[in-house]
Amino acid sequence: MSRGVDLLEKARSLRPLIESEADATDAELTMTKPVIDAFTESGLFHIMVPEALGGSEADSDTIIDVFEELAHQDGSIGWSQMANASATSYCAFLEPGLAAEMVGDQPGAVFAGQFAPRGTIKRDGDGFRVSGEYGFGSGSAHAKYIGGGGFVTGDDGVPEILPSGMPAYLCYFVPKERVDMKNGWDVLGLRGTGSFDYAVPEQYVAAGSAFFLFESRVETGGSFFGLGGAALAGLGHAGWGLGVARRALDEMAKIAEAGRVRLGSSPVADQQIFHREFGEKTLALNSVRTLAHEVFGRITARLAAGDILTKIDNDEMMAATAYLTQICEDVTLWAYRVSGSQGLRNPSLIQRCFRDMMTGGLHVFVDRRSYEEFAKGKLGLC
Repeated sequence: MSRGVDLLEKARSLRPLIESEADATDAELTMTKPVIDAFTESGLFHIMVPEALGGSEADSDTIIDVFEELAHQDGSIGWSQMANASATSYCAFLEPGLAAEMVGDQPGAVFAGQFAPRGTIKRDGDGFRVSGEYGFGSGSAHAKYIGGGGFVTGDDGVPEILPSGMPAYLCYFVPKERVDMKNGWDVLGLRGTGSFDYAVPEQYVAAGSAFFLFESRVETGGSFFGLGGAALAGLGHAGWGLGVARRALDEMAKIAEAGRVRLGSSPVADQQIFHREFGEKTLALNSVRTLAHEVFGRITARLAAGDILTKIDNDEMMAATAYLTQICEDVTLWAYRVSGSQGLRNPSLIQRCFRDMMTGGLHVFVDRRSYEEFAKGKLGLC
């Protein structure tokens, strides 16, 4: 059995536990201890951690499949695991000795945080002085390290420009005990993701605990990490969207098979229009699954061959993830609408899929403006 199949089987084996903990996760607004322990014992938190640090360093196909499987089991738990795994993959860009101290052979040590440019960052000797107010720290309740981001500025407040001409956009990590957690997560969908607000009080961060987002250099691990910080996160969003949309379709199929009837109509399972639309949505979902595997697989293969990625490569990965999410939203919305009162009344897995998908689809990593950047590159306009 290959390593990839083994990881997927580990994910599948957790279905009874994850489904049984879904309601408690929503109620507690964060991942429950039994699930945290299961992800730690299975090593699935470290699916994207370099082998040299004790992780799986899985390939893109395996990562997409595992994230899809876990999101199919529960959207919130799948999202939290994806967010932790993606953020923890950034250890590949940190100073190797520090990365080993932070996550090496510690399968329960995970990163979390928001890496938007909401922090104040200035150089301080060989390191940086950072502070900031952040939100959407998915998986932060059980994280060991919390991250943040921002532009490095001079005393005049002007962002620093790196020798390459790119702005000095820094991502950094600090121990969770040096962060003020503020809760602030009460939403319609993805309720159990622990996406809490937090503040990073002013403090010193060593250069080895940070990296420049636009010039992330692989310090530990193989060519896979050459995808860079943004695409590594996009890979996770692709798998998550596929899992939630597939669960919505599967639940709709069960409702139809159980004889769902609208007053004055024939059973939905006997209606030609339902057959046509169910077939269309299934094929659409299969198509974007193939798209994600092809795009990320092709680009990681080029990295393995020694190629250097360009802006258009990154734009393609982000655009493909955004398009996949658009289709997953359409599939999930269709399933919710067709489910009728079975989807309306709680408890309803189709309703949970709908709430989770419509919330996850708002994330900046799946913003459809990425189509424009991709198009401009293809047209030679940038």
